[in-house]
Amino acid sequence: MMRYEALGIIEAQYFTVAAEILDAVCKGGNVELLSSEKYLGGRLVTLVLGGGVSDIQASLEIARQVCEGKPNEPLKMALAITNPHEEILRYIVPANEGNSIGETLLPPDAAEIKITNHSENEEEL
Repeated sequence: MMRYEALGIIEAQYFTVAAEILDAVCKGGNVELLSSEKYLGGRLVTLVLGGGVSDIQASLEIARQVCEGKPNEPLKMALAITNPHEEILRYIVPANEGNSIGETLLPPDAAEIKITNHSENEEEL
């Protein structure tokens, strides 16, 4: 598992606000999305970022600026963890990182899968 100087954890109300925050922080600094989680049908979204200490701190400030003036104060929490212990990544980042950020993982031989129906006919995908 990769080691980061700092982790940033952002909790935002509404999926669209979280998407706007993520776009802004990725454009504004050298950070990487490690995982995201949606709760309550996307009404609460947690973003976990990894990067250098100054990049994470800048990202949290960007998140605050994105949410400034929006109704209902959609930024619920913005936290930096500097010099995180390696065990915290096991807690924060799921073992199957691909699914945590919306990727669909297919087996390498997915193109060769055969579908067999009850009439013993085979159709190759």
